[in-house]
Amino acid sequence: MGVYVPLATKYRPRKFSDVVGQDMTIRIITRGMQKNRLGSALLFSGTRGVGKTTIARILAKAFRCENHAANDPEPCCKCESCLNFSRDNQIDVIEIDAASNTSVDDVREIIESSRYRPTSGEFKIFIIDEVHMLSKSAFNALLKTLEEPPPHVKFLFATTETYKIPETIMSRVLKFDLKKIDADLIAQYLSSICNQENIAVDAEALALIAKAGDGSIRDSLSILDQAINISENGKLSSSDIRDMLNISDDGDIIDLLDLIFAADVKPAVEKYRDILKNNASSAEIINALVDYVHTLTCLKTDVVPLEVIVSEDLLPRLKKMSEKISLAALSRIWQMLLKGIEELRFCERSDIVLEMLLVRVVYASKLPDLQELINGAGVNKSPVENKENVNIKDERSGSLVSEALNMFPNAKIER
Repeated sequence: MGVYVPLATKYRPRKFSDVVGQDMTIRIITRGMQKNRLGSALLFSGTRGVGKTTIARILAKAFRCENHAANDPEPCCKCESCLNFSRDNQIDVIEIDAASNTSVDDVREIIESSRYRPTSGEFKIFIIDEVHMLSKSAFNALLKTLEEPPPHVKFLFATTETYKIPETIMSRVLKFDLKKIDADLIAQYLSSICNQENIAVDAEALALIAKAGDGSIRDSLSILDQAINISENGKLSSSDIRDMLNISDDGDIIDLLDLIFAADVKPAVEKYRDILKNNASSAEIINALVDYVHTLTCLKTDVVPLEVIVSEDLLPRLKKMSEKISLAALSRIWQMLLKGIEELRFCERSDIVLEMLLVRVVYASKLPDLQELINGAGVNKSPVENKENVNIKDERSGSLVSEALNMFPNAKIER
């Protein structure tokens, strides 16, 4: 049995044109190479899996490519230098993990090595990953070399935590902030890989993987790696992905929202417990509710949602729900769900925490809007700070106004 190569390694970009979702960074780098205007030290920052180290390696390959043309910044991937990259056999490209080489002595070795010209090619290149892990004394030792670098040396840094790097270092590097990859781009990229791997997969499954990857190509590919292992006859469905990631079905979450909006506590709690029985986690359920409340708010206000991962047959149902629920109620539910996410972090019984939250949300969803209460209660025209200033016209509306003011004690009510 041969050694298995993970998808993230197998399909790692080898040229600038292969990089997904970092168009502006690639544009600046390639134009800079064409004009010979790239400095001796470059820093790539961003969250995990967005291409920091990958771009640094491609840039190092391009700097040392033997067939490099002035008008074409792409490495040829055919010369001896480029082939040595694929074999991990580049003597003049030193890649260091700062997490395990943090001391000033490690940096002194880099400085000492930088004094000598490369054995071949124009540049000796140092790629330092997680550079923020270097100690303060190590940064200080590196400072002079960055300020007056030898002409044959290039430093390429990568970090997930820019704020930990001293300002003296930041002022001497060309900084690139890599953004999270758009979910649609990730889904398209995964689709192309599935085609090469002869895996039939539906669009919803790819969208679910892309969303779970949270803007990271590497994380998305790792999830796809797992999913391929459970595929049947080279086919992968959205239900497979939901089972693997413990994601509840869209219809179940929308059913739960329907019951919340209907202000029916018992059926809502029972539906929630049914979803839990299908191996969905409380955190996943509340995040799904947050997503759909956002989507409903966008539909209510005719704003295009940032992303909607729901089958086409459920979209009309969401639109009908948005027509029945008020914007004020959606706003209240949104705030309570966000508060609930915080509460889940501080209690071991997350299932009970979310159940109690649902009871509060159901109760809040049936409260009338504050303006409706004011209109029905005949509140004085002057602003009021507390419930003693409210004129009550009937028992029911007066009670509701008092209830609302208890929830919002600092509210100013005008008519």
